[in-house]
Amino acid sequence: MDISLRDKNFLLLTGLRVIWLALPLGVGPLMADGLHPLENTPRSVLSVILWVLWGMGIFSTFVPRPLSLTVIRFGAVTSFILTLWAATTSSTASVIICAFIFVTVALAIGSSATIGDLFIDRISYGNERRFLLRAPAAVTSFLRPATYITSVVGLVAGPYLLADGRTIAGVIACVIGFPLTFVGLRSLHQINRRWVVLVPAGLVLHDHLSLNEPTLFQKSEVESVGPAPVGTDAVDFTQGAYGLALEVRCSSPHDVWLSAVKKETEKQAIETFLFAPVQPDHLLTEATRRSLTSHSPT
Repeated sequence: MDISLRDKNFLLLTGLRVIWLALPLGVGPLMADGLHPLENTPRSVLSVILWVLWGMGIFSTFVPRPLSLTVIRFGAVTSFILTLWAATTSSTASVIICAFIFVTVALAIGSSATIGDLFIDRISYGNERRFLLRAPAAVTSFLRPATYITSVVGLVAGPYLLADGRTIAGVIACVIGFPLTFVGLRSLHQINRRWVVLVPAGLVLHDHLSLNEPTLFQKSEVESVGPAPVGTDAVDFTQGAYGLALEVRCSSPHDVWLSAVKKETEKQAIETFLFAPVQPDHLLTEATRRSLTSHSPT
């Protein structure tokens, strides 16, 4: 990794920490307007939820890990949704604009490909580099937004209704909402646990949606790694993800175990396959440094 890339990563991570630290200042006045019409108890409960989410988010910025990435992205989306709600109760344009600027910046930085790779790579060992994979197209287009909304509502609705004195509705909302939030966050986190690892021995594809287990492709058997040509007949492990797909070509068939379908795994020998990292240019740069982009087996 060159100096300029390290500097970019440092600046972006610093920006993420700064925006999360300043989030109460930028969004607080609008949230106060949104909470003001509520009774004391519901207002206090929602305030506690907001502060807990903010605390988890700021802590996660200082502990870059895959789980931290999930927390930050969920927190940013939650802040954006609650800002939309609070904006309906405020009549001060400057307060609304300021809040949206803060949450939009937090959401943009937290959702960036660079932050994704940076947080994933922090669990690498020794001379490894991890690169996050793009989410499947169906997740990006529909499932992820729907999961975020369901998880936010499931987290907030029950406590709010209980605090508002609507006990039966609150209990029902908690019984239904909390499990939905847990399942939603777990599914979002699993998407953040799909990556490619460049190791001294070669390349490891760690993708539970494609393979039953992480699979190593030895450096000696990898002929090339590069942008997928048009019309390639390679096995597609991109899950239909948007963006540039990369192709790995092996010198001989490699046995892989495809992800279980109806609880049955399937063994398949492949020579070429496609995958879709969030930053293909950075992966290719590192693969070139490791002599993986054009390697002749010995």
